[in-house]
Amino acid sequence: MKDKTFFVLTSTILFCLALLISSCKTPAEEPPLIYESVCGDGVCSADELGVCDVDCDLTIEQEPTIRTSADVLEELRSRIRNYTVEERLNQTSPVARDDDKVLVESFTSYLPEKGFRVASRYNLLSIGENLSDTIFILNKFHLREILRSGRLSSNTEAFGPRAAVYEQFLRLRAGRVVFGFDEDEEVISTYLLFREGEPILDYLLELYNGIFKFFEGETIHFLGHDYIIEEVTNNSMRFVGVTTPDELLFRDKHGVWVNNGISNVRIPNDVLNVTFTQDYLRIILVAQDDTRILPGTGLRSYLTQPEALLTNRLDLTYDGLTEAPIFDIKFDKRSDKYRLSFTTNKNRSYNIPFAYLNPVKMGDNDNNFVYKEGEDKSDYVIRKKDYFIINNNREFNGLTNILRLLSVKDNLILFEDPALEKFYVYYEGTPGVNASADLIVDNVLHKVYVGGNDSINVDLDGNGRIRGDSVPIVTAGNGIIRINSVDNDKINISLITPRQMREHENSDLEINIIIDSNRLILDKNDVELIKDTVSDSLVGMTDYGVLFVLRKNIDEHEQSGEDLLIKYPMIQRFADVIVKAYE
Repeated sequence: MKDKTFFVLTSTILFCLALLISSCKTPAEEPPLIYESVCGDGVCSADELGVCDVDCDLTIEQEPTIRTSADVLEELRSRIRNYTVEERLNQTSPVARDDDKVLVESFTSYLPEKGFRVASRYNLLSIGENLSDTIFILNKFHLREILRSGRLSSNTEAFGPRAAVYEQFLRLRAGRVVFGFDEDEEVISTYLLFREGEPILDYLLELYNGIFKFFEGETIHFLGHDYIIEEVTNNSMRFVGVTTPDELLFRDKHGVWVNNGISNVRIPNDVLNVTFTQDYLRIILVAQDDTRILPGTGLRSYLTQPEALLTNRLDLTYDGLTEAPIFDIKFDKRSDKYRLSFTTNKNRSYNIPFAYLNPVKMGDNDNNFVYKEGEDKSDYVIRKKDYFIINNNREFNGLTNILRLLSVKDNLILFEDPALEKFYVYYEGTPGVNASADLIVDNVLHKVYVGGNDSINVDLDGNGRIRGDSVPIVTAGNGIIRINSVDNDKINISLITPRQMREHENSDLEINIIIDSNRLILDKNDVELIKDTVSDSLVGMTDYGVLFVLRKNIDEHEQSGEDLLIKYPMIQRFADVIVKAYE
């Protein structure tokens, strides 16, 4: 009994001691306060994943890939025109394919099958560039169909055994693609232009180690056809066709006679300038008037005498400008203000208040459009509701965003990117004294300094300092809109195509634009505009392929109007000129 009592007493004492020890423990710490996550504070919390792109966008976007002229050239080289069955059936003339000895009608046009695009290994044909600057002379390697070399041999009593080789060449000495008005068709377009008196084609047949007289009666391949050298004199040579019914008589300084089996056609020397010697034949086709070859057409259709080409297997065609993605830049006048719309290199589109006209200033009546930093970090030039430009400190391949300051409150700056979203940026310090924040856009740090009354100053170009730098807008295709100056009565702007985007150019292409209190003016020295009576607008194009369209209340003499549309290509547009040669 005593033992049982002792056991109960001992258990009771131990239980009480346990209670006493547990009551002496330090109270548990309270869980820490969890604050609501702040988007824009530079910290990506779990709550912000998938919600706050500013803090949690961990994917570093690569800079846009810009195609160069070398890329375009490679694409042009690989381009092959594949005609559908319907397109072939719609052709008025059949294609001579396998049998190159087939007799055909004189000077019949063929479906384009072969030819040479006017472009060299390191040079494409730019707008305004002379054909000869791209490639000067074509030979059998360029146009094997019509410029074949060959060997002549004969054995006569008069001259004995003789042998010689001949080569054929075709020179491009003039002609350029320009933008202008075609009076005959009454259209504004690009076209291949030959001025009156300019050489269109310069053909050369050279004989080596012999004279033509030695080979009378022999067969020679001339501009795609086989001929018999019928007769040679001191100042003339006659060809009789084998694969064509044509008979050709070349007379030194007296042009060419063409007998096509139906009639004799005389082509005078001012059209076909002929130089003939015993081993040399040169024929220059000269433009009789200003000749404008529109896109999709060829030289043959513009000649009064198509026989002047001396073959039905040759033509010079203009297929228009090379294709490129086009982006619009618009300056739209609305009452007493201008709005600017454009697309950036990251394919983000903006439509913002650009200029106010009464008085002239950047932005609109109530808010500014800031393109220039303050003189130092305490010069708070951006105020509530103002728009401003953010750039990654580049012009070529630059990345532009347009931001708007919405509010500055409780250590948070609220911004809006009209192309994306609203977001916060956290700042530390006392506004107007030492308050600052880090704004990161496209992986570039832009320091923000906070002043009083909802005002800030920003390192707009992200170069690490604030010294009054002006920041351009870089559009898709690397078009640069630079605001040069803002006076009381006008705004001076430049649209710049950087030299890196231009083929073989060492300078930028700059177009000056003036906005005053009534209109917008383009400098005639930079781009010449032509009046389009159909749309009542002024249009022009640079040699890069940028198209300008000026509308509403236009003045042709001053090159002014109210609205400006700019069609800016992603890459330079080149002229597609082809020397067609048919087998």
